[in-house]
Amino acid sequence: MTPVGQVQASRGRRAAPVVDTATEPAPAPPSRVPTRLRPPRLEALDAARGLAIVVMLVVMNPGPAAALPAHLHHPDWHGLTFADLFFPLFLFAVGVAMTLSSRGQDLRHVLYRAAVLLLLGIALASLNHETFARTGVLQRIAIAYLVAALVLRLPRLWQLPVTATMVLLYWAAFVVFALSDDPWAQDGTLAHEVDGFVLGNFTSEGTLQSLIGAVTVLGGAFTGRLVRDIPDRRRLLRIIAGYGAGLIVVGLVLSVVVPLNKRLWTPSFTVLTLGTSLGWLALGIWLIDLRGARRATGPLVHLGANPIAIYIGFFTALALVRNYGPSLLPDIAPGGSVVAGAFVYAAAWLVLWWLVAYILYRRRIFLKL
Repeated sequence: MTPVGQVQASRGRRAAPVVDTATEPAPAPPSRVPTRLRPPRLEALDAARGLAIVVMLVVMNPGPAAALPAHLHHPDWHGLTFADLFFPLFLFAVGVAMTLSSRGQDLRHVLYRAAVLLLLGIALASLNHETFARTGVLQRIAIAYLVAALVLRLPRLWQLPVTATMVLLYWAAFVVFALSDDPWAQDGTLAHEVDGFVLGNFTSEGTLQSLIGAVTVLGGAFTGRLVRDIPDRRRLLRIIAGYGAGLIVVGLVLSVVVPLNKRLWTPSFTVLTLGTSLGWLALGIWLIDLRGARRATGPLVHLGANPIAIYIGFFTALALVRNYGPSLLPDIAPGGSVVAGAFVYAAAWLVLWWLVAYILYRRRIFLKL
């Protein structure tokens, strides 16, 4: 008889072993370590950052920027213009990226990044003012980023109440320590007093404004969790748009008793611009993820993929042009219109930095801190 597990060789060939499946277990498949897929890059976030940079490039161009329309300038004190919406959008995007990036959860990396931003900001501000300057946009981002990271290390249930309490305490502190009948006046506010003590003079990028800016970063971080946890882009869009509309309404209601003021980053300004930032992100999700308008939004994505690199390069060039080369700038006034000349300068400045961003993007170079 043929033994179990073997068959006879035929025509001189050797017998081939056969596994008896009735008595022998099947060989185990090779073990595989489960891998977690990285979520796709949120291009709507890049587009939102890119939009913030576009407005910055237009508003801060080295040409006759004063001739641009009023809504491309910040108000002297109270009020809200189109240009006011985009530094909050940039801070909001910082918060979204914190939640989506594993490095944003590492406190050591947060401390490192905040320190680098602080040093780069001091260097840029000092170059721009041609003297040592402690305050500036990057310094403010560093402080807001660090404070937000500390709040995000609290238990999850505490984080939103703590964020809301920060806004209420900011409001109460200005009212309680007001030196006049108007706690939000152009002189003598709590922010003026604190900056005078800490920095020697008031600045719109001052101490208290940097601290309350963490609320905008935290709003972005909470939104980043929604992005991470809700893969259905249509549902995500409805939720983000709903929250954004609600915050805009609350901000407008608050503005009846607390004026909208970017220089003080008032509670009404904080809430309203958090709502508009959600709105810009929702618009990006609709255009890119649902409508597939990647070609139309491509320039914004290119600029937003390397936001800090473009910002540093932009302000370095701007400082050099303003401080050392204003005589090299030609007077451009098509048809004798200074306003048209201002737009020509803004467009040229924008195209120049988009080309830089495009080259970095095409080469897959994403500069991170």
